[in-house]
Amino acid sequence: MNFFRSEEHLRNWPGFTGMEGIITLDDAMRLFSAPLFTRRLDPDYFSHLNAYIADLVPLMDSLKGAGSNWRLKWFEKFGTKVMAKLKSRQRRR
Repeated sequence: MNFFRSEEHLRNWPGFTGMEGIITLDDAMRLFSAPLFTRRLDPDYFSHLNAYIADLVPLMDSLKGAGSNWRLKWFEKFGTKVMAKLKSRQRRR
């Protein structure tokens, strides 16, 4: 859920369980300004999707206060690397 008003507004929400997973508006803007989100209308979007996802992984790791909600697990990161390698091999053929 998005809470842009204030931290107090967030703390008064009945579903509030703690500050883990709460990111700042600056971090949310950085995250959603990534090519994965901004290039969606490009005609070659799907051909570059693997690169966009690979660029998003370190960005997600850099989010302050994100907690486990925003972080990829090791096997998800590994899967993105494998996918990128397979895609690059496919291009060489």
